[in-house]
Amino acid sequence: MVGKSKRELAERILELVGGADNVVMATHCITRLRLNLRDDSKVDLEALKGLEGTLGAQVKDGQWQVIIGPQVESVYRELEPLLGSMKLRGEVGVDDDQPELKKSGRVQIFDIISGIFSPIIPALVAGGIIKGILAVFAGFGMDTSAGDWAIFSMISDIPFYFLPFLLAVSCADKFKVNRSLALCVAGSLMYPTIVNAIGTGETPLTLFGFALPIFTYADSVFPVIFGVAGLALVYHAIDKLVPDLFKLVVVPAVSLAIVIPLNLLVLAPIGAWCGIGLANGIVWLFSTLGPIAGFLLGFFMPLIVLFGMHQSTSPIQISNIATLGYDYLLPVSFCHNLAESGAAFGAALRMKDEKLKSAAFTCAFSAFMGISEPALFTVQVPNRTPLYSAMIANGIGGALTVVLGVKCFGFVMPGITSLPVYMDPSGNAWNIIAIVICIALTWVIAMACSFVLWGKSKGSLKAKSEVAA
Repeated sequence: MVGKSKRELAERILELVGGADNVVMATHCITRLRLNLRDDSKVDLEALKGLEGTLGAQVKDGQWQVIIGPQVESVYRELEPLLGSMKLRGEVGVDDDQPELKKSGRVQIFDIISGIFSPIIPALVAGGIIKGILAVFAGFGMDTSAGDWAIFSMISDIPFYFLPFLLAVSCADKFKVNRSLALCVAGSLMYPTIVNAIGTGETPLTLFGFALPIFTYADSVFPVIFGVAGLALVYHAIDKLVPDLFKLVVVPAVSLAIVIPLNLLVLAPIGAWCGIGLANGIVWLFSTLGPIAGFLLGFFMPLIVLFGMHQSTSPIQISNIATLGYDYLLPVSFCHNLAESGAAFGAALRMKDEKLKSAAFTCAFSAFMGISEPALFTVQVPNRTPLYSAMIANGIGGALTVVLGVKCFGFVMPGITSLPVYMDPSGNAWNIIAIVICIALTWVIAMACSFVLWGKSKGSLKAKSEVAA
């Protein structure tokens, strides 16, 4: 998709959602353009679904989602001159006499999570991939902690060690508060006094006679999110009370003076305990239910992705990696993408129309590389049986990841290029062998089921294309 066509696609999308004046806020995740609108009745949903350059469209919790695929960020950038940066950052106000706008623009929990984590995923993926490659080299006996390798080891650690700062920026945009103040909140968690106290076990800071709890906030997720959320509440409350003449001097200073002590004493420790609790909960769930937990998560993963809720697991995955050193959920997501790939490939083998066959093969390759939405929206959902095949195969694959004890040692997008991250840092090759077994079996089962079940459902990709035409 060249630059001109991206601009044309952005312009056409705006036209079909009622124009720029109808857009309150525009954001995006890995594959979807997400729009909050003033008047839903102005949207031509069927035209959006059939628009060339998109993979579908839907409305979820009052938010319009246009599925574009890996090109979504480029299309999103073309929206800036059309909408303005205020709408892209969600800083457009809502009038009190527009109750419908308030309802459609209300931020739901999954939208919050997506808005916070989507902007920082490239940095986390970069660190995870480099860390995985270093683990592969270590498996061949190389010392990756010294010499020329040391700087690459540092690069792989930076996005995770300074995760609170990355989250502070995205949280500031999501909660509509000044980025610099949000970074100050993150900085309080990473201040040398706090960091140095971790090694000694001492509690060097007190507030009103209470010793501040000390946690390792590097790699943490929830402490900074809670802190910036608290900052937003305090900042906006004070901003309403202080006269305009004194806002610049009073509001930032008072906000930090209130929020940082509150965060260090209450919010950040609660966030740290939440992260530890989630990690322990995942361990308990998988150790108690075993393969059943893996099967259920895998079986429903296509539906979770379909409704745009898959990023709700990102904080859990990152928290697991920070707390345990590995994650159980990412291997199931890896199997999911391979299930989508296999199901699309199996369906393509049965298709008669050459254009549709080519599209299905392309979708299969995209899912193989880690982007499953093209296959899900273009092949699986319209034809039904490939969707059922992907669900069955991923359920089996998810159960197998538990049986074989597969772990992911870095936060990555779950595609074939993420394989190095499954290399055990200790150099043991079993984990990467196990994930290869899981994804290969998942792909084969999905492909076979999709091939065998093809035509046993009334839905068809051909019918959809004819309607769109």
